[in-house]
Amino acid sequence: MPELALQKLTDHVYWMPPAEPDRPSLCAVVGERFTLMLDAASSDAHARLFLDQLAKNGIPAPRLVALTHWHWDHVFGAAEIGTPLIAHRLTARELAIQAAYEWTDEALDQRVAAGKEIAFCADNIKLELPAPRSIRIALPDILFDDALDIDLGGVTCLLRHVGGDHAADSVVAYIPEDRLLFLGDCLYDAVYTPVRHYTPERLFPLLDKLVTFDAQHYIEGHADTVMSYAEFNALTGKIRLAGELIAESGTDEAAVLAAAKSRTGSEPDEDLTYFVKGLIAGKLFFAK
Repeated sequence: MPELALQKLTDHVYWMPPAEPDRPSLCAVVGERFTLMLDAASSDAHARLFLDQLAKNGIPAPRLVALTHWHWDHVFGAAEIGTPLIAHRLTARELAIQAAYEWTDEALDQRVAAGKEIAFCADNIKLELPAPRSIRIALPDILFDDALDIDLGGVTCLLRHVGGDHAADSVVAYIPEDRLLFLGDCLYDAVYTPVRHYTPERLFPLLDKLVTFDAQHYIEGHADTVMSYAEFNALTGKIRLAGELIAESGTDEAAVLAAAKSRTGSEPDEDLTYFVKGLIAGKLFFAK
């Protein structure tokens, strides 16, 4: 596995970028009293790499870990970190389900066949944790429903439940002193369904929540760059445009993309096309 260097992004926030096979972004928020870790890594090895990088840079080990949602790649390292775990109440419920699972290749394959797991995740679990594997699911110690504020000493972390298509329990972490928003995977599409998709009912209320944060730095779970406010604003503009075009032109993808070209005067880029496809997939999926 690649050893990615820890990067100091702001006065209080250190970031380890995502990596293969499906390792997400991890952050440390460093206060005068203690360090808070954002997300808990995809394995013991991933967690240990992050802790070693903190030590190498003279950063105190985390005394708390906050989860953005329940998916395996964000939680499997929690037991290795061994500190109290903060999570949304829905996250705790899903982790309790995972704690009862077996994690052999055969058990993973059976859950994929039964529709309880997706092949993408099963394949990446096998890569991150080759058989024979032992997976320890840590259950949260501190639960919240809508919001939780944490004072680390000289810096605060505001945890807010935002939901979305990717996971109903999605939480973001906002560091107001540094104007940084840790998004987790909340902007990604629904994956635990037969068709990957977005829905207007979840996507646009999510955007309405995200734009209320006075942020200048945006970290996504699996993006290898940090978005600026201008980049985030441009992205959310494309998402809203995709919704408007589908409302006007229907679910014919070619017609919607042609309308996009007519509206903007240029060929739709990768982002706009992605959200058009995802929103159309959602409409067609729920119309069945």
